[in-house]
This record gives sequence, structure tokens and C-alpha cells, in this order.
Amino acid sequence: MAERVSLRMRFRDSNGRIVSFTVSPPLQPVDVNDVVDLMDLIISSNAFFTYTEGDVIEKVDALLITVAGETVIEW
Repeated sequence: MAERVSLRMRFRDSNGRIVSFTVSPPLQPVDVNDVVDLMDLIISSNAFFTYTEGDVIEKVDALLITVAGETVIEW
């Protein structure tokens, strides 16, 4: 069974919508202080364009997501 791990960081933009950035795979082990620093850098750099055309202004949360997959059939 194969596992994929990703880090999803969610933000609120200036239009009030939730936008997310995903790092896959993140450096392991994931350190909460590094995640906070990265999220602060994303906000302060104002370098990302969102589909909502709003600026990223606030942290919402960060999720470490693990997805397990199993091959059902292979050719």
C-alpha cells in the first residue's frame, strides 16, 4: 500500500474567501514552528496570486494529510 503525505496550508484572502497552498511531500518531520514561519512568509511576501484575485491576509489552519492507496488492478 502506497502512502502520500502533503501539507495543506489554508488562508483567508482580502475577499473573505479561503484559499490553500499545498506542499507535497513536506520535509519530515514537520515542525509546527517552521509551518507557522512559512505561512507568515507567504502572507508578508504578498507574492501569490489567488483565483479569487484577493491578497492572502490571514492564517486559517494547516493540515498534514496522509492518503493511502492500494492498487486494485494493473496492466
